[in-house]
Amino acid sequence: MAFSILKNRALKKAMESAKMSYIKATKLSGLSRESRIFKARIAGRSKAHLDKVFIQGAESSEMYQEACLAALSEGNERPSMPSPKPFQTVKTKTETVYTYVPAEFAQEMFTLGSLYQSVSISPNEALKMAQEVADRVSFDIGIEEPFIAVQFLRDELAESATDAGHDEASEAEGDLPNSNE
Repeated sequence: MAFSILKNRALKKAMESAKMSYIKATKLSGLSRESRIFKARIAGRSKAHLDKVFIQGAESSEMYQEACLAALSEGNERPSMPSPKPFQTVKTKTETVYTYVPAEFAQEMFTLGSLYQSVSISPNEALKMAQEVADRVSFDIGIEEPFIAVQFLRDELAESATDAGHDEASEAEGDLPNSNE
């Protein structure tokens, strides 16, 4: 029991520290090396946070749609749409830390993940809008170069485009007459 209380206090303190670090990054001015390093660290954590929230939005979209279908078939009211967790955990090289991004950014990224999963927006639209959120977070933190949002999705789409190109090339080669005939 006492261990549980201490653990909850430590978690609460870690979450508060994550929020305070984000706020500190937004208020830091100047171009000192320490300031740039701190802002870059918070930007990296914010990037990971937004990526995780996008994924949560996509995953919860599936569960939400299933819950809506179940409620509809049972004659119940539609459940409320889930919302993102205000804090995320991210593994660094040495530890796991809590991250924080203001609710409006997290909610927007969560919604984009949900819309992407339900195919309400195209992959390119999802990338464009996710990058707009990342640009605003980058601006809020005050970093010079915005971080790239949802790189995992960009990589996945590039890989599938490459695979599609190989498939089309293979099909085209199959259509060519064999010179040995």
